[in-house]
Amino acid sequence: MTEGSFNLVADPWIRVRGVEGVRDVSLRDCFRQAHGITSLAGELVTQDVAILRLLLAILHRSVAGRPGSAVAVWRGLWEAPVFPQDIDTYLDEVVDRFNLFDVVAPFLQVAGLSAGKTSGLVKLVADVPDGERFFTTRAGPELDSLSLPEAARWLVHAQAFDPSGIKTGMHGDPRVKGGKGYPIGTGWVGRCGLVIAEGATLKETLLLNLVLGRGESDADPDLPVWERPPLGPEPERRHPEPLGPVDLLTWPARRIRLLRSPDQPDRVSDVLLGNGDRLEVQNRQHLEFMSGWRRSPNQEKTHGTPTYMPRSHDPSRRLWRGMAGVLAQEAQAGSVRTEPPAQLPPQVISWLARLAGQGLATDVHVRLHAVGISYGTQDASIDSIYDDFLDMQVAVATDPVLRQTVIGATRCAEDAVWQAVGQLGANLAAAAGRAIEGPRERAREAGYDRLRQPYAEWLSRLGPGSDPDAAMEEWQKAVRSVLLPLGDELVARGGQAALFGRAVGGRHVDSGLASLWFVRALRTVLPLAFPATSKEAVDV
Repeated sequence: MTEGSFNLVADPWIRVRGVEGVRDVSLRDCFRQAHGITSLAGELVTQDVAILRLLLAILHRSVAGRPGSAVAVWRGLWEAPVFPQDIDTYLDEVVDRFNLFDVVAPFLQVAGLSAGKTSGLVKLVADVPDGERFFTTRAGPELDSLSLPEAARWLVHAQAFDPSGIKTGMHGDPRVKGGKGYPIGTGWVGRCGLVIAEGATLKETLLLNLVLGRGESDADPDLPVWERPPLGPEPERRHPEPLGPVDLLTWPARRIRLLRSPDQPDRVSDVLLGNGDRLEVQNRQHLEFMSGWRRSPNQEKTHGTPTYMPRSHDPSRRLWRGMAGVLAQEAQAGSVRTEPPAQLPPQVISWLARLAGQGLATDVHVRLHAVGISYGTQDASIDSIYDDFLDMQVAVATDPVLRQTVIGATRCAEDAVWQAVGQLGANLAAAAGRAIEGPRERAREAGYDRLRQPYAEWLSRLGPGSDPDAAMEEWQKAVRSVLLPLGDELVARGGQAALFGRAVGGRHVDSGLASLWFVRALRTVLPLAFPATSKEAVDV
């Protein structure tokens, strides 16, 4: 039984982009038309990620009963021009659980949820800074109510990325004290530095991220929240831990109820948003396939066993500088490694390697899209969104030699910027009698910024036929061609004082010497870029 009618299976609400522009589609049409859809196109990139994960949960469940190995099932989906009828069949089975205002089990919500006061739409819409309504592009009616399609999109986003902090205390939640729900952490997805493999179409993107045969539990079914009993205001006691990847994809981190005013049944005018099911982050690497992982010595002191935490994206570092974590190599079966690795790659990357080992998708171009959220004080507000990408062939992520080539290229570029460019900025500042920290950091920032595009272009050219040694030489020469002119610019901006120089730490430093030291440092970290007879190799 429903109040009104807005069903996400049948009614358009997912914003997508295709050759005809941006439009809204239903869940059913999203899958039916996925081969012709370029990408999701919601209000924020994090909203697109949250909806992508919802689509993946549906795709997982629709193919769960298919016979054959994980790779064989995936191959059949990849080689088919469109998604199979299985998805329509599955959606028909669960359609009643996708009604936004069902009186028993509204989608991702709690029927009859109540509290002493409402939460306000500002708590639901992530692109409105809480308490800073003047610092947003939204104004007027857009803050007073939401269309049902947009409200559905933000509902999915809130379950994935909602900040921590004090929430509205819901009646019936035993954790509430004084009408307040005290912090239990952010939504699960907000704790991860996500890496998504994107293809030319939404169908390709979904399949490139459809990691099969990993993490399923034999004892309990791995079900999404809509295949479980309806939620109540209290925390879930029946299974406090996710039972598989699908369970984690739809983990109900919040208890929510969308509210409509009687005179505007086609608009959401308010929301109740409180705490849902708490989830600890440690050692979820077998269930969460979009995040890389790092070993945590501090956590291991507490737990006594190797403990992995999700890697987050550093807002100050572009994706190309973090490729060592993205492409980290897992220990192989039969490996002599005795110490667990310090980093684990996203399972998406490991899955692509597994597919490539079976001869699948090796010539496919993918966009590695890195997405994450940085939260403010005590994770109580959204501070910034990380959004960066690199285009590459699948072979780069799956071939061990090419992996090491890419990682090595990143490291030599880092060394060139850190040791050569940064030190040049410091030496020029010292020669002019200025403090060195600011100039050193600004010089490094300039170096990293200028290398980002050349790195992206170099990476996009790598493929199955690439010669790793030639590729590394090409990259080091590219770094040299970018950083040498930057060095000349820094020297030119050093000014008259740096030209004459001064004694620093018992030796004379001026812009000429700083330039020579800079070239020598580049030669050390970029040996393939400097011929042995180069006159620039003057030793000072």
